Formats: sequence, C-alpha cells, structure tokens
Amino acid sequence: MKKTVFLIILFFVVSAPLFYLSGCSVFSSLGIPSAVQPYGGYKSALRKATRKADIYNKLNTVMFIRATYFNKSFVHAYEKEYYNYYMKKPAGLKENLSKYITLFVSIYTPEKSYNNLDSNRSIWMVYLTNDEGESVMPFSIKPSQKKRVFLKKFFPYVTDWSKQYIMKFPKYYDKKENKLFLNPRVKWIKLIITGVNGKAVLKWNHAF
Repeated sequence: MKKTVFLIILFFVVSAPLFYLSGCSVFSSLGIPSAVQPYGGYKSALRKATRKADIYNKLNTVMFIRATYFNKSFVHAYEKEYYNYYMKKPAGLKENLSKYITLFVSIYTPEKSYNNLDSNRSIWMVYLTNDEGESVMPFSIKPSQKKRVFLKKFFPYVTDWSKQYIMKFPKYYDKKENKLFLNPRVKWIKLIITGVNGKAVLKWNHAF
C-alpha cells in the first residue's frame, strides 16, 4: 500500500512540471504570451535601442534627451511586450518601419519654452546624419499622443516633467535618384539636436 502511494506521488511530482512546461510551449507556439515567459527580452531590446545626451550651457542644464530607435529588432520586441498587455499588436508599426526611420524621443528642459521641437518657431534644428556624410531632415515631429502611464511602462526614462515626441525621417536622402539614407554600406546614424544653446549627438550602429 505504501509503495503504491509512493508511486502515485512520484508520478505527479515528475509529470506536473513536464505538463506545465508543455502547456507553456503550446501557448507560445500559438503566439499567446504566458505568465511565466521572461520579460527581460523587452528590457534588453529597449536598452540596446536607446541613447541619451545632455546639453549644458555654462554649467546650466539646457536639455536632457533620451531617444529610442525603432529598428526591426526593437519593433519586434515592442510588439511582443504590447501583446502581453493588450492581447493584440499595436497598429501601424510595421507600416512605419517600411516607410520611415522612426525615433521616440523624450526631452526635459528647465525652460519650458525650449521644449518645442514640433514648432516652426523652435530654436532647435533636428536632423539625422550617417557615416557617409549624408543627412536628412525630419518628415515630421509630433508630440506623442499616448497617456503618460502607458509611456512610463514601455519607456521607463519618461518622467512627469519631460515631453515626448515621435520623430519620423525619410529613408531616402535623394528620392528622385533612389538613394537610400540607410543603404547597406552605412555603419552608423546620428540624431543631431542643435541650436544657439548647445548641441546633442546620439549615435546608433546601423546593424545593431
């Protein structure tokens, strides 16, 4: 009798973890996120895709900048993380990836009037450059329409005092000649934010 009870207990001890792991793999294969799946993947992707720079003028703080480059690897990680919360993929990301170079940029300035990169009257010039000496101006710079609680979850560097922008740049530096800004030879790109109060440079390797 004791031997029978022991064998039954042993069966459940051995088979339960296998069933649990099997269930997780089934859910994963269906594209359904499991509660036990690690979330470190998104954090790692965010860290790789994010750069920071600060502008000072005579030791005074002018601007704190944090920027995330929506390249293919980050978009993939972002979609998975978004799905974990909303059970669907975010709209428009893949379309934007095929049409534009997209950056999510969070900026803090002690002087609020300086934080107006989306304005035609801004004191700042914004553009991308690459190691081949080519540059492109923004197609658009618009304030993010997402709620701050959402942004803080996906971009922890967002604060209550910063302002967030979605910056889109063209993929061609010469569309008529079909010349790609991000051609296979490009090694890196830089986001330049410059003005009379200083300059910030944020650099990404093209193939990271």
